[in-house]
Amino acid sequence: MNKSTVVILLAGLAVRGAEAPDVRWQAVADRLITTPVDSYPFDWGEGVQMIGLMKAYERTRNTAYLDYMEKWTALWKGRSLDELLNTGAAAKGPRPGYCGYWSPATAILLLSEHRRKPEYTAIAEGVTAFIRNGAERNPADGALGHWQGSHQLWVDTLYMACPLLSAMSVKKKDVSLAEDAAGQILSYAKALQNSDDGLFYHMWDWRTGERSPSLWGRGNGWVVMSIADTLEVLPANHARVKPLREVAVRLARGLKATQDSDGLWRTVMDEPGSYPESSATAMSVYGLLKLVRLGAIGSEFSKPARKAWSAINARFVKDGLVVGASAGTDPGASGHYKAKPVGVQTWGTGAYLLAASEVSRLEPVKLR
Repeated sequence: MNKSTVVILLAGLAVRGAEAPDVRWQAVADRLITTPVDSYPFDWGEGVQMIGLMKAYERTRNTAYLDYMEKWTALWKGRSLDELLNTGAAAKGPRPGYCGYWSPATAILLLSEHRRKPEYTAIAEGVTAFIRNGAERNPADGALGHWQGSHQLWVDTLYMACPLLSAMSVKKKDVSLAEDAAGQILSYAKALQNSDDGLFYHMWDWRTGERSPSLWGRGNGWVVMSIADTLEVLPANHARVKPLREVAVRLARGLKATQDSDGLWRTVMDEPGSYPESSATAMSVYGLLKLVRLGAIGSEFSKPARKAWSAINARFVKDGLVVGASAGTDPGASGHYKAKPVGVQTWGTGAYLLAASEVSRLEPVKLR
């Protein structure tokens, strides 16, 4: 074998190595759209998954992703808002108006930008109106409760509400919607952000003053993604931009300090003995890279995000599936989080595709 042949072979290996992350994340989206749409209810994890699929479409323009999203949305077109949101006469169980039923509307609003059908916009507008006028809010500052009657702030709620309010703000040219999203983050930060390390606790009860004790990985992922999506749409000179950036910088520092040596984040962030968790890691990748791109935090936070992306692909992605995502999680002590089983979850898939949408802005997207 002569020298020139070796050079050509090495170059080919380098190109294939560079393409691997792109091929892998598109393979996740491709596998997702082979699953039956009716296996995914109108719920928070499925909403995150479909938001991720829409972000994959925006980066690839693969219309098969749009077609799949449209088939899923068709399942909900004839349903009443009360039925979708578990409110009014349709309310069942202990959590009426649960915020987990809001995130699907974000994905449907993204769909409506490409498949312009009034019934899609109507679903998103209805959920937005409920968040604004029907959801429980803290009387002191308007912070959203996790469901009607909960009287509690859970960090999960931020991602259920803020991306929808922010996207609808752009669609309606109504800055008050983005202001509401920003206000939610600032109110939650006041109640839940640790002043020492910038990380967020999971829950605070505004009646009792109780705050859950642990720094939950996916919870901090919800927050960093919410900040990024809200800052993206707020006017640069808006009064809430500066305090939001301050919250973002403190959180980014906390994330950087708790990233493990492999590049991952753990389910209990300040406990090295807790397991690395894929959805928390992917959410942090998305939030950090987007905040860097927006100029809200320094470029030094890009490096830990890129390291995390490599670690996710090496450890948690195989054959188009994203593993290592913990099961749905209520607030609790550290042992509660560490006992949660891990596996393939809709929110893990969605978080991975969200992360991919930001990574793909840093390197050319090589279409399948």
